Amino acid sequence: MRPTQLWNRSKLRYLLSVPVFIIVLLNIELISQIKDFNTLNSEKNAGLKSPNVSRIIQNKNITDIESNFNSSQKTQSLLNKIKKLNAELSIKNKHLIEGILQDELQTQNIPKKTINDGSKANNIYKMPKFFVILIQVHSRLNYLKELINSLKETKYIEQALLVFSHDIYNEEMNTLINSIDFSATLQIFYPHSLQLFPDTFPGKDSKDCSRSMNKAKALEIGCNNAAFPDTYGNYRESQVVQIKHHWFWKLAFIFDRLNETKHLDNLHVLILEEDHYLLPDSIHVLQKLSEKILSDIDVVSLAVFERSKQNLDMKNLKKYSKAYWHSSKHNTGLMLSRTQWKMIKDCSNAFCTYDDYNWDWTLQYISQTCFKLPLVAIYPVSSRVIHMGECGTHHKGSNCDPKKKIESLRETLEEKKNDLFSEKFSLNSVNTGILAIKKSNGGWGDPRDHNLCKSFIETDLNSNNTIFIEM
Repeated sequence: MRPTQLWNRSKLRYLLSVPVFIIVLLNIELISQIKDFNTLNSEKNAGLKSPNVSRIIQNKNITDIESNFNSSQKTQSLLNKIKKLNAELSIKNKHLIEGILQDELQTQNIPKKTINDGSKANNIYKMPKFFVILIQVHSRLNYLKELINSLKETKYIEQALLVFSHDIYNEEMNTLINSIDFSATLQIFYPHSLQLFPDTFPGKDSKDCSRSMNKAKALEIGCNNAAFPDTYGNYRESQVVQIKHHWFWKLAFIFDRLNETKHLDNLHVLILEEDHYLLPDSIHVLQKLSEKILSDIDVVSLAVFERSKQNLDMKNLKKYSKAYWHSSKHNTGLMLSRTQWKMIKDCSNAFCTYDDYNWDWTLQYISQTCFKLPLVAIYPVSSRVIHMGECGTHHKGSNCDPKKKIESLRETLEEKKNDLFSEKFSLNSVNTGILAIKKSNGGWGDPRDHNLCKSFIETDLNSNNTIFIEM
């Protein structure tokens, strides 16, 4: 074969192969684009039926943030409102107490009256006409209604200033209290409540240790109060410790900060709670038993419990007894004077650091370990303040309606109404045995609680600020 023919065949083969190669490349590119197009359409169609999961999570997070922000705004708004309410206090029905309050201010330097029976001088303790009834209120509206009904039927109630101290702001409760027309009233609001601090201390911080967490585990994860469990290895419960904080704060407020009461040397405060119920002669009995007070360690309690059961002995309505004050026996209807409040303040470090979430067990502890002498209770054999609560922090009854219990009580009182309001009370017994506290109940091991508690006193000791109220 000739060289020219061979070259021509090779050239032809080459020319034919180039277009084929290009066509192959073009086909591959076209197929790739078709696949990308189909994939894109598939994703779009899928998107119409099922949104992208990450987008759902993102939207949910945005919703949560907005919800938390709105909740935070509401809480801050309420906190500002509470501050304003506590700063701009106004007594309702002020005309009912103006006269006796002015008389008390003029004679406050003579708290006791001395008489002479011919042989020796006797100090007769005289309770002032004006006094404060301080009521700790939480959320049980039905009990509060019954308490107010009982106060309305209590003789001499017009001589008292009723102070309702709330740890929850509730318009329905506020309206109910504002409707009272038989006594002077004032509403104050605990400014460190769980309602105002739902997710930070004094409330439950998300970084706080859970109640039953093991200390080693707590230290490992580094929760806020890991190093400070209570005596029994448990961590604080905000809803439980709030009660003791509130109890201490409200007393400091009335004795030391409220302008119209802070200047009364002989101020007396009767301490009640929303689930208490007063008998008609409660204030009368309070005045009569106050005459039995012989020293600064004597306190009147208007109720007594034996073996966790309240004494309501209608056969002994005209008798009283004396015993060393004990938290489980004499904590209901307790009246404190300014002198006793000063004793508590002087022992405030012990009160605020003792590992017990109960105010009454803590009071018993400082009475026995810090006071010069333990408190002595003077109390009626038949209680005049009835604890109606079946539901609450320490009571988990299934029946939370007090009406049946009150109806039964009213029927009993109707039968014995002629035995109420006795002018003379005879001594039934004197118990000289003292029930020493063997151990605390715990629940109060967190230094943050200790410091908050102390601040209620330290604020007043380090400041001349006075809360003025409209009279």
